Amino acid sequence: MQKKISVAVKTVFLFLFLITAGCLSNYLLSALNIVNSVKTAYADTVSNPHNSGIYLKVSKTGKISSSAPDGIIRITLAQAIKRALANQGNILEAEHIISEKRDLKKSADAGLLPDISANAGGIWTRTKNGYPVFASANGMRELIGLAGLTVPIYNPKIYGKISLAGDNLEVAEYRLRLARLFAAARITQYFYGLILLKDEIKIDRKALGVAQKILTAAKIGYKAGSLSRFDVVQTELMAAGIQTNLKILKSKVKSFERMFLMEIFYGGVKPAKLSLHTPALHHAGFHYKMPPLNSLISKAIKKQPLIEIADAEIKSARTSVSISKAGSLPNIQGGAAYGEDTVNSFDAPNLGWQFFVMLNVPIYNFGLHRGYIDAANERLMALKSAASAVKLSVKKRLTIDYGRASASKKEIYGAKILVKKSDEVFKMTKEAYLAGAFNALELQEAQNNLIKSRIELAKAVNGFYLAISQLDIDMGVIPSGDGKL
Repeated sequence: MQKKISVAVKTVFLFLFLITAGCLSNYLLSALNIVNSVKTAYADTVSNPHNSGIYLKVSKTGKISSSAPDGIIRITLAQAIKRALANQGNILEAEHIISEKRDLKKSADAGLLPDISANAGGIWTRTKNGYPVFASANGMRELIGLAGLTVPIYNPKIYGKISLAGDNLEVAEYRLRLARLFAAARITQYFYGLILLKDEIKIDRKALGVAQKILTAAKIGYKAGSLSRFDVVQTELMAAGIQTNLKILKSKVKSFERMFLMEIFYGGVKPAKLSLHTPALHHAGFHYKMPPLNSLISKAIKKQPLIEIADAEIKSARTSVSISKAGSLPNIQGGAAYGEDTVNSFDAPNLGWQFFVMLNVPIYNFGLHRGYIDAANERLMALKSAASAVKLSVKKRLTIDYGRASASKKEIYGAKILVKKSDEVFKMTKEAYLAGAFNALELQEAQNNLIKSRIELAKAVNGFYLAISQLDIDMGVIPSGDGKL
């Protein structure tokens, strides 16, 4: 009998060892895959940045700077968004959450698999006429070893948990899309804000060049006696005002560029000059035919992550209701077990093989399941109300941004006409000023109007591209920056 016991115990422990070894090998294989994926991602985002069309180099200290001959980082909106999506911490967090939900899904699926267990224990018993009675320490001592296999045959609660794990995974995937969309929206705001500042600098530089030429002509006119000292001083003030505004704009641009680079590379970077590429100004705006608003709303309802998250959470809540109801339903399980007993006598036979099928029927649990069901139903109703609010919010946002995009088209057309007229007025005023017909104040007013009209045109064009990009984001699409829907 002792030999039989040792063989059974060895068999059980060998079986458990094989299971443990298999789990360990799977763990090591998954860890190796994670290391390789991290190396590949790092090589793609840092060591080989040319994949995104950006000229960059990485120093020994981790500083990122331009490797282009002129030291300028040339980048489009699509490239900036692509770079940012590879480095944002909240996106990486959402990806890890998806991995967590996948693991929980695997765990839930394993609930339908057999359960293998091994048990061993020592007891003191005494038998009398074939019936066991418990006695004190002077009773017969037995050592029992048992290896069992349990199989869930029908369990609605397990089925519900598997479905719930799948729903939660779906929600996590939609949240990743939403995080990517929010990051793209933030990059888009920085991108067009930076472009507008650079446009204003170009306008002021051009105005400064004209003002300096006028100042030179005014000084010549003053020496010739055709212009007064007041005109010269006023022209100097005009040029000085433009120079001061240029310094302020340059300071803003440096700050915006620093924030923009930090968003793209998600960390401290060495300041670098940026060249932001957009379609030509004369291609923007009034000639573009926008799609109907209803078609954009239909597209948003299908693709907007906010709506997809709301629908997926409703689906998850319905599954929670099913799980709560399943707690009061019967479940069936079957199994087999093999045991060994150290007592070799007629009243303590070998345990041997056991096979069983069990039906568990919940009868009454003092309202426990009823409370769970009511709570799950209330959560479901709350999520349905929240989903209606989300859909309404998306529609309202689309309507507002659609109106902005439509207004931008008209603003571009009007701003172009205003720039043309302001330029004509400024040229005539400049000629009259140099001829002595107008004074410097009238010239300054004409130049200010020209500068203002050019800035308004730049704002209208950038506002159009920003509005189109915002419409893409409202519809759940990462903007490409080409000014088209």
